[in-house]
Amino acid sequence: MSKETTSKEQIKVLPSGLPFIAAGAVWFILALILPIYKLYALILTVAIAAAAFVFLNFKRRKQLEELPPAPPVKVRAEEMAKKIDACRQTLLNQQQQIKSETLSSTVGSMAITMDLIADEVEKDPKDRNKVRKLANHYTAMITGLVDKYIQLEAQGAEGENIRSSMERIEEGLSGADKALKRILDDMFSDDAMEVSADITVLEQLLKTEGSENKMDFSGLDK
Repeated sequence: MSKETTSKEQIKVLPSGLPFIAAGAVWFILALILPIYKLYALILTVAIAAAAFVFLNFKRRKQLEELPPAPPVKVRAEEMAKKIDACRQTLLNQQQQIKSETLSSTVGSMAITMDLIADEVEKDPKDRNKVRKLANHYTAMITGLVDKYIQLEAQGAEGENIRSSMERIEEGLSGADKALKRILDDMFSDDAMEVSADITVLEQLLKTEGSENKMDFSGLDK
C-alpha cells in the first residue's frame, strides 16, 4: 500500500505516553532484579530504560511521519473549531466573575452552544463556511464585551452612563446567544433534509408494497 493511499485509520500510532510508561516499567522490573544500590547495576538499569524510551519514541515519530497529510478543508475546519472552543473556555472562566445572574446564565448558554458548534465543525468540515465569521471575528467581540461588563460591575459605581452601558451589553450578548443557537440549528439543516428524504422513501416503499399498516411519519423530522 502506498503512502498516498494509506489512511489515518489504517496506520496505528503508538500512544504518546507509551515510551514513558515502558521506560518506567523497565526501570521497575530491573530494580527488582538487579542490586541498583551498586553503581554498575544502576548504570545498566538507566541505560536499558533509556534505550526502551528512545526506541519507542523513535518508532512513534516514524509512524506519525507516515500519516498522510490532513486535507486542507479539514485543517481549516479544525483551526476554526479550536478558536471557537478557546472562546468557550474563556466564557466559562468569565462566567465565574459575573455577579449578574441574568448575564451569567446568558454567558453559560453561549459557552454550551459554542461547544456544540465546535464539535459539529470537527465532525463535518463542510460546515466551516457557516462559522468562519464567528471563529475569526465574533468570538473576540463576545469575550471583549463580557470583559467590559465585568469591569463595569467591579467598579460598583452608580451612574446613568454605567447602567446604560451594562444594559446595552446585556442586550447585545442576549442577541449573540440567540444568533449562536441559529448557527447551530443551521448546521443541522442537511441532516434534517436527509431525515425527510429517508421518511419519504420509506413511505413510498410501504405504499408500493400495499402495507395495511399505514404508518404516519409526519412530524418525525421536526
